[in-house]
Amino acid sequence: MHTVETETTGEIESRCCPCAGRHAPIFIGGQRRSGTTLMRTMLNRHPHVALVPRESFFFQDKRFEVFFDDLLAWHSRRFAQLSIGPSEMDRAVAALIDSLLSPFALCKGAHRWADKTTENITRIDYLFRLFPDAQFIHVIRDPRDTLCSMKQQAATEKPRWVKFTAEVTAPEWVACIVAGLPWREQPERYLEVRYEQLARHPEAEMRRVLAFLGEPWCPDVLEPSADAARPQGGGGNHHKAVFTSSIGRWKTELSRDEITCIQAIASDTMTLLGYE
Repeated sequence: MHTVETETTGEIESRCCPCAGRHAPIFIGGQRRSGTTLMRTMLNRHPHVALVPRESFFFQDKRFEVFFDDLLAWHSRRFAQLSIGPSEMDRAVAALIDSLLSPFALCKGAHRWADKTTENITRIDYLFRLFPDAQFIHVIRDPRDTLCSMKQQAATEKPRWVKFTAEVTAPEWVACIVAGLPWREQPERYLEVRYEQLARHPEAEMRRVLAFLGEPWCPDVLEPSADAARPQGGGGNHHKAVFTSSIGRWKTELSRDEITCIQAIASDTMTLLGYE
């Protein structure tokens, strides 16, 4: 049985989003192997939130955006007569997506749907354009540990997306961080979660996440056993407890050349975020 606390205290309470009580969508993003699946798994255990199975990729293909822009151009005169412009088209697109995903959330007993697609972070501006009341959780991890995880994934499952060289991983990591930086000025809409903190202090971090979302605390988010009631879909370490053994693995698993390459490319951004 799900249990939730109706009140939070201190710092957590002061950061509650003004969207609380609304059905604003939630987006999760970050570089691959950064901990987005862990965040997805934990948040999916909350009774108020339903995560779309697997990664939706709804917004990653820019042809999706281009199609509706072209639609406006092709029928500009007719749309103008109807007072339909770019903002009205964005609202229509958002309504279309919401009409597809809200029933999914409702059938799960939740009042909010959420989408975890790693590349969401690179499309954050478009997501907020479509959904002005949406909230975004950006999961960030040390880029050196991210490379370790990518190499491990490549060696075992060999997914097509894995690019496990330092030369590719480092600039991708920087691009993800840079995409989120402007939104730091709107803390009610954008939250950064460090994988390291989530792994070391899962309850404290999830309390912070839920306070940001304006959702009550639910201890189920920490319980792997709760996954049985909320099927995940997709890969990941479901039904397992959070562990810290993947933090700092780069110190023993990466070559000196790999470490040097990542730090040469990402040093300024790493310093900005406090990574040694």
